[in-house]
Amino acid sequence: MNKQLFRVALVLVAVTAIGIFGCCPPTEPDDQTVTTPVFSPVPGTYADPLSVSISSATTGATIVYTTDGSDPVANSTVYASPIQIAVSTTFKAKALKQGLTDSAIASATYTIIAAPDQMVYVPGGTFIMGNTLGGGVANELPTHSVTLNPFYIGQYEVTQAEYEAIMASNPAHDHGLGDDHPVYYVTWYNALKYCNLRSLAEGLTPCYTISGYTDPNDWGEVPNYNNDTWNAAICNWDADGYRLPTEAEWEYAARGATNDPDRLYAGSDDINAVAWYSFNSGSATHPMGAKAPNGIGAYDMSGNVWEWCWDWFSDSWYSISPGNNPTGPDSGSMRLLRGGGWESGPGICRITYRRSYYPYGSQNGFAGFRVCRTIQ
Repeated sequence: MNKQLFRVALVLVAVTAIGIFGCCPPTEPDDQTVTTPVFSPVPGTYADPLSVSISSATTGATIVYTTDGSDPVANSTVYASPIQIAVSTTFKAKALKQGLTDSAIASATYTIIAAPDQMVYVPGGTFIMGNTLGGGVANELPTHSVTLNPFYIGQYEVTQAEYEAIMASNPAHDHGLGDDHPVYYVTWYNALKYCNLRSLAEGLTPCYTISGYTDPNDWGEVPNYNNDTWNAAICNWDADGYRLPTEAEWEYAARGATNDPDRLYAGSDDINAVAWYSFNSGSATHPMGAKAPNGIGAYDMSGNVWEWCWDWFSDSWYSISPGNNPTGPDSGSMRLLRGGGWESGPGICRITYRRSYYPYGSQNGFAGFRVCRTIQ
């Protein structure tokens, strides 16, 4: 090979080497971008005021934010510490750092729903309904997924004072008396009348219609026998008045709106912490709120008195129940009670235990109820 060809070969080798390995060390890109801010807790609907934190994974970044709907800019409010909010708020936030490109704008909306007096907000969600812990009876199975809209439920069972104020009488006797004791000797028919009368008294839209009327003064006397007219009551699920919870709503609320932890009783696996029942009640009801609440702040959902639900009872309902806001079978002979009472043993006070009784009966004096409201 002559010298000229040898030089060409060397040049070709060098060019090839540069193409493969490069001629200089790699450099950092010019347009690095600050990490987009994130919000905590997760945006959503909440029942109480809360503290909102904003962070960026980029060390040393400055976060600016707005709450008036405008996009944040460099001179917007600088985030320095968790922000307390008590009303519904939409945040927009951006992270900045000198020498880097500003982050994308992050947005988060927090809806604060203040529950009515002595009611608690139950967030909508999906849970597994039925006996997830084993044991129990066949009508607590199969377990199945249920999705519910948010609603309010009474923090306490309806008291004797509340019932007398609306119904002008107190049916309770011989198992604990007092304004702050739960009312009992209440039929399912009585509960419907109470709900509509209370709704009307507070300027709310009544939920129940009987014979075309929502005013219980047009319903006639409350029957003490099985009555086809009262059994055909219609519920307006969109009305904002008081009503009985559906069986699914009751169980979801008793669970604290979650299967995690999966409690045996409403708020605890220790029945003595949350319930008045046959071993500790002294054969009587007790004032509301004396035991510990469950996860949503509701009291006595296990024990004290049984609580009426809207639904007709069916042993096989769980096999055919729809997954979205179920309201029970279209017909039946008995309505549902939940939660157990002061006379019940531990196995009966379990969250998933189901009991049925005639709508005109008061379940031997053990039956009371807890009100519920649809969120508009």
